[in-house]
Amino acid sequence: MYLQASTTPAARAAGWLLSFAAGLLALGGCTGGGNASGTAPLVRAVNAVYGAPTSYDIVVDAATTPTASKLAYGQASAFAAVATGSASVAFEPSGTTTAAVTANFSAAAGTNYSVLAVQGSTALTTVTVAHNAAVVAAGRSQLTFVHAAPGTGALDLYVTTPTAALPTAATQTALAYAGDGASIGPLPQVVTAGDYRIRAVASGDTTRTVVFDSGPVTLMAGADALLAVVPVSGSAATFTLLSLAADGTVLTIGDQRVQVRVGNFAPATGGIDAYFDQNGAGNGATAPFATSVAQGTASAYQALLPQAYHVSFTSSGITNELVGKDLAFAAGTTFSVFSVGINGLAPPDNLQLLAVADDLRAPPSGMAKLRLIQLSPDIATSVDLVSIDTSGTTPVILSRLIVNLAYTGASTYVDVMPGSLTVALVPTGTSSLPLLPSNAGVVLSPVAGGIATLVVNGCRHPLSATCATASTPLQLVTLAD
Repeated sequence: MYLQASTTPAARAAGWLLSFAAGLLALGGCTGGGNASGTAPLVRAVNAVYGAPTSYDIVVDAATTPTASKLAYGQASAFAAVATGSASVAFEPSGTTTAAVTANFSAAAGTNYSVLAVQGSTALTTVTVAHNAAVVAAGRSQLTFVHAAPGTGALDLYVTTPTAALPTAATQTALAYAGDGASIGPLPQVVTAGDYRIRAVASGDTTRTVVFDSGPVTLMAGADALLAVVPVSGSAATFTLLSLAADGTVLTIGDQRVQVRVGNFAPATGGIDAYFDQNGAGNGATAPFATSVAQGTASAYQALLPQAYHVSFTSSGITNELVGKDLAFAAGTTFSVFSVGINGLAPPDNLQLLAVADDLRAPPSGMAKLRLIQLSPDIATSVDLVSIDTSGTTPVILSRLIVNLAYTGASTYVDVMPGSLTVALVPTGTSSLPLLPSNAGVVLSPVAGGIATLVVNGCRHPLSATCATASTPLQLVTLAD
């Protein structure tokens, strides 16, 4: 996602607009394939190994040649015929002839099978799904759910029209991880073709808090979709749905909710409350998004529906707006909304809201990633984030991680090695001393898989010039993304 300046006067008055679009995802095809009783069973392989460093070649029934090659995450092979009785599907890392995992199952005539390679409870494993292969009735659609994410608890699933309230009864209850090496034959859900919405609630949750929301999904007449719950990162949910069609097409149905957090990085502002109002609603003391967010801190992420909001920051305990902006959030995105600047000053140093797109996708295997946001209003020059060695009398710059970042700028994420990392700021392109915020730098401890945002907070010269009303000293604040 990106921020796009509008050219209309009304939109300019509202500030930056986060582009927002919601569409329908059409599910078609026929996973059952109409396999008639008495015909040879059919099988396909699905790479559902989230985070796998390799693709897979697929070998069915120990054949001498693969039936599919270089199957990447989220891809499925075409259906292939196998003999009735004992069958096997081997997943070989591409370019090798040694199986990383093999599914062995009993294949019955007239039945279709999908074999999913998944990251199981402790190691790579498989889940084999036997399909109801009957032809879908005219004007109807068929959904077969399978749970292939061992790190996700049991789910209650609700398949409703797009605008319906969450019903009392779930369409499918207590859908749990199928199990390592499982071979299952789940019952399909048959509905009239049309527009739907798929939501999930943790099984047993009496508050019925939605943990996944597909947004509008169009189910085409005759569609017979296998929907697999698989892990994902960078989403409001910990999982997504892979929709598998007979021709090998795989569609991802992701959580369409938006993840948003708020932060208080205006150096002269005390604690704030935040409100996300819609449909012209005003701030209400009973419905804040976050309360008492102290200067130099941020709230946890929360999930919101993708739509337009008027975002207001107020002084803690007060509903009168201190600063606000109209923002619209696109489905499936993640954002931080920060207060920056100083009340009463002219732009660009004025108190304002800054919306920044976040990227919560996992870094490469064995790495961490971080970015820098420069929110100190009295650093007049752009800055570089450098790694330094402080073992000697004078700190030595080892590398420049992020360069040329001006006030209110946000860098892209950069990959870093886990371990101990000492960082500091210098004016862009120089090795000027003292380093900011001090010659000692700031010691970070990135961990493999971790994601962090470093925020330049406070003032280099508190209580003077631009920061005459701000006493917060310059500091680097680390936010866990």
